[in-house]
Order: sequence, then structure tokens, then C-alpha cells
Amino acid sequence: MAQESTCQMWRRLAVAATVLTVLLWCAGAAWGCAPASRTDGGAVSAGGPNVLVIAATPEPQGAILENVAAPLLEQKGIALEVRMYETYDEANEAVQSGEVDGGYFETTITMEAYNKQHNADLVSVSLIHYEPFGLYSFKYDNLADVPGGARIALPEHRTSLDRALRLLASQGLIELDVGGGVLATIENVSRNPRGFKLAMTSADGVASLMRNADVGALNGNYAIGAGFSVKDDALAWEDPKGTVALAYANALVAKESKAKDPRLQALTEALLSQEAQDYVSTNYRGLVMLNPQAAQAYQRALSDSGAQER
Repeated sequence: MAQESTCQMWRRLAVAATVLTVLLWCAGAAWGCAPASRTDGGAVSAGGPNVLVIAATPEPQGAILENVAAPLLEQKGIALEVRMYETYDEANEAVQSGEVDGGYFETTITMEAYNKQHNADLVSVSLIHYEPFGLYSFKYDNLADVPGGARIALPEHRTSLDRALRLLASQGLIELDVGGGVLATIENVSRNPRGFKLAMTSADGVASLMRNADVGALNGNYAIGAGFSVKDDALAWEDPKGTVALAYANALVAKESKAKDPRLQALTEALLSQEAQDYVSTNYRGLVMLNPQAAQAYQRALSDSGAQER
């Protein structure tokens, strides 16, 4: 009887060991202990075959990703992880290093500027939306009411400053001496007849500086963050049909080696879906969400015009 009991004990231990091995294997897979997977293009995936990791700024890109794209991708078996960044350079570094699979936070011009400065190889997967750059004020309701000598807060980021200065010039507030294909800077202001004081700060600091200034030049995402509506509150804004708007459409970006990742293609479809159009129309009045045909046309026109090299 004692020998039979010992055999039974060993059988139980063998079964327990098998179960433990299976549990440990499953836990390792669940906790990401397996080697990093690769996409069809051979690039290492930041989040695994069914996890797509995207860098974004909080508004509106982060909100669109979390509230629209994530549920749509989930239906296709793709889990979307959104990582928020405060600055474009930090987000671009995450995309370039492979920390994330792609990014949705910047224009193609900003991307190209980063590529040149850091010898990077980021590309536009698709153009997604356009955020009108506008002039806003906590003090004045009309641009005509802004007095001479008023302080105007501008973003110091090169491409954002270019847009801000060109917007001021388009409204006759200043004059610029700058050629085509060149980013405008403060040094390019040739005339400032009303003596406006132009104060520069970080793009995300303009709204705060506006508390002590008269007017601020804000991109759509920062205007939204400050509680402004592009359509209802802007004193002036870019022509959405102009060349500046074309050049500054926001894109989904990735390293060149990851650009054809099918998960990024699925994300593009989600961001250009009717659900995205409806969400933006409801939550961000004045923000322009491109449809697939418009996105393709913008991409072709951008390439043909050489606007990415501006």
C-alpha cells in the first residue's frame, strides 16, 4: 500500500509540474516576455503584433485616437496604446528611436525640419487633418479693437513662428521680407507700422503668456487646450484653402521602415473614417478632418508643390 501511495504522489507531482509550466508560459506571453515581434516590413514593433503604440499630443490628436481610433481598431483585433508628449521633439525622438510605432501630432513641415536637424528618416504615412492657425485674445472680440503697441504672443518653434508671422502679415498688421521656400523669423519683419510688441515663448506657453498680453497666435490644438473655438473665438485665421493650410496639414508619421505596417494602414482608415469626421464636428468646431479622397489629394499636392521642403 505504501508503494502504491508513493506512485500516486509522483503522478500528482508530474501533473502539477506540467500545469505550472503551462501557466508560466502563458504568463510570460501575457507579460510580454517573448522576443519583440516584427511587422511585415521587418521592423521591430514597439508594442507587439497586435498592439500599436502611437505618440500624440493631448488635444486633439490624443483624444481622437483614444475616443475614435481605439474602438475601431479593437474591432480588427488591434489594441491601440497612446503615449502623450508635450513637445514635438520628444515625440519625434520616440518615433525615430522605435520606442513607439508612429506618431500623430505634427505637420509634415515640422517632421521634415526634424529629419534635417537630426538626420532622421521619418515619413508621412498619410495626411489626416488641418488645424487653422489663429489669432486669439482674452481682452478683445475684434481685431480692429486691438490698439497700436499691443503685445502679441508668438510661438518660438520655427514652423509655428512662420505660420504666426504670415498670419499677422495677411491681416496687414506687419510686413515681411521673406522669399518662397523660407521659414519666416522675427528678423524678416520689415515693417511694424503700429508698433506691436512681438513676444516669443514655447508653443504650449503662448496661452499662458496671453494672460499678460493682448493677442496670441495659436495653432488649433493649443487653442482648443486654452478653451477657444476656432470658429467662434478667433479674431483671424488662415485661409483653409490656401497654400499655407495645404503645407501644414497634420500627418500620421512613422519611420520609413515602418510606413507600410498594416496596423498603421488600419489606423489611417480609422482616422479618416466617418466616425472621426462626426467626432471632430461635434467636439472641435473649425477643425478640418480630411476624408480619404481629400487626404490623398493633399498628399499628392504637397508632394508636387514641394511644400515639405519649405
